[in-house]
Amino acid sequence: MGLLESNNYEGKISFEDNTKKKIKKSLRKWFLQLKQKLKKKKYAYKYREINRLEFLERKFFQLLARLREPLILIILVHYIGTIGYMAIEHFPPLIAFYQTFIGVSTIGYGEILPMDSAGRLFTIFLDFAGITAFFYATGILADLFFKEDILEIYREWRMLKEIQKLKNHYIIVGFNTVAKELIRFLKERGYKVVVILDEENENIKKQLELEHVKYYVIGKPYKKSTLYLANIKNARGLISTYDSEAENISVIVTARLLRPDKDKFEIIAIAKNYETAMKLRELGANHVIVPDHIVAGRIAALLFHPHTYVIADILEKIAFGEETEIDLAEFEVKEGSPLVGKTLMELDLRKKFGVTVVAIRKADGTLDFNVHGNTKIEEGDVLILLGKPKNLERALKYLEELQEENLQKKPN
Repeated sequence: MGLLESNNYEGKISFEDNTKKKIKKSLRKWFLQLKQKLKKKKYAYKYREINRLEFLERKFFQLLARLREPLILIILVHYIGTIGYMAIEHFPPLIAFYQTFIGVSTIGYGEILPMDSAGRLFTIFLDFAGITAFFYATGILADLFFKEDILEIYREWRMLKEIQKLKNHYIIVGFNTVAKELIRFLKERGYKVVVILDEENENIKKQLELEHVKYYVIGKPYKKSTLYLANIKNARGLISTYDSEAENISVIVTARLLRPDKDKFEIIAIAKNYETAMKLRELGANHVIVPDHIVAGRIAALLFHPHTYVIADILEKIAFGEETEIDLAEFEVKEGSPLVGKTLMELDLRKKFGVTVVAIRKADGTLDFNVHGNTKIEEGDVLILLGKPKNLERALKYLEELQEENLQKKPN
């Protein structure tokens, strides 16, 4: 019996030892994995490429740190002067500090209280030290403001931080004649714009200032860090004004990776020919403009319709986004929308908002211009609305709220 109990006891001890060893082994393995992960993160952080915002922030505080020495020196001179007058001339603390300040700052009111020879000799050395510290601080300040331009660094740093708060803005890649006109159109419509510049260029910065462009980012537009600085996550769209195929491809691919939803983020680019345009669309661009084709088309329109200059001018302005008394807008009727099955008379946008449905683009891509009060709205239709810009905004808001409210109520 005793032998059996002994064997059970030894077996129990052996089991507990094995369990402890397994636990220790597991903990050691977990600790080593954690150490490796932390090491990798530290290595990645140390050698990762810093963006423009981080670079400016570091540089700004590095420049500010240069004021530390002259500031400490000036404080030290005042401290020594105050203690010295208290010890040598037995001045009260406030009088001692005041005598030090007017001497070091070269105001020169003279002796506040009568001093002996020791006090005057101390004043000579103190004022010399104070003037030296003052000129040293002045030299540092002049270097920061004129050579390093700390104010410009601070302004750009603050601007980049403000960009992170923007919403529904447009990102324009590159700055040229096309970008200038585009910025003007967007600003007239009340949209905020962020321009991405390849490199720092004082002439372009001055042009941006003349165009009243408040926000810009300096960096390669095909880099994720640059697009993040332009706040691509909250942007409404991106327009690349490059005419180079390689540059457009790199920008579009990176932008579409960061914002894959084509419905919520538009990418528009410029191409020299249709072959390039097709490539850019396949890579993620919503629209690609071929300038030569558009210019030729507008000239041809004037040649073929010589007696409709007024109408052509109005339609061109509407089509190309210029400010006019009337405008066009589109509204897509989604699946399950409460508008499906209703007639245009029942919708009655003309009476409610002063807006007219002039055409309907059907789901198969065909355009129906023969619309009237009894025309029924179908699923997938795109209503083409005509009216004043403010009336169109109100009508679109009404239709979107009506449609979204119904779609949210609909059970999955």
